[in-house]
Amino acid sequence: MDFESDIIRFLQSNATNGWTTFFQIVTLFGGFLGLFVSFFIIFSKNKKLAVVLIFTFAVASVLNHVLKALIGRPRPFDTYNDIVNLGNEDGFSMPSGHSLCVGIYVAFLIYFLFQNIKDLPSRILGSVALGLIGVLVAFSRMLLGAHYLTDVVAGFFLGIMFAIVGIIVYNVVIKIKAKKCITKG
Repeated sequence: MDFESDIIRFLQSNATNGWTTFFQIVTLFGGFLGLFVSFFIIFSKNKKLAVVLIFTFAVASVLNHVLKALIGRPRPFDTYNDIVNLGNEDGFSMPSGHSLCVGIYVAFLIYFLFQNIKDLPSRILGSVALGLIGVLVAFSRMLLGAHYLTDVVAGFFLGIMFAIVGIIVYNVVIKIKAKKCITKG
């Protein structure tokens, strides 16, 4: 898939030092920084949902490492000598762990937003802003030479799927507990 390496070459050849530094900072939101920010925002109003977020993150991280090992796709800078490793990465490429994680954070935060803000324009604006963060993290992974386009797309959608499962489990557990409280009362 040469078009994917061409995307990275284009991004790297047009990136200034300031642009690269900006995306080196943005990419942090696909890691533990994003987890901590998301956790504390959610924890402020819903401790149980915050715990589900951490559990979802942990399970997804383990499965991401397993998938990387099974797929074994080399990183772009390992395959092409003209692509630079600007993110100081190692290991395999597919799927992007940062994109997977930001998919989880974005989905959980959008769910949290819809649970806590009733104003539709605020919900829409918040969702768009969160989606933009996800896109920027995915974009940063390519600019930094760490991932191909398919790596970040796969990671992001896997993250959203993990988040959906986590949120469904959360809602099922809440309903079961509520049913038990009603039958006890």
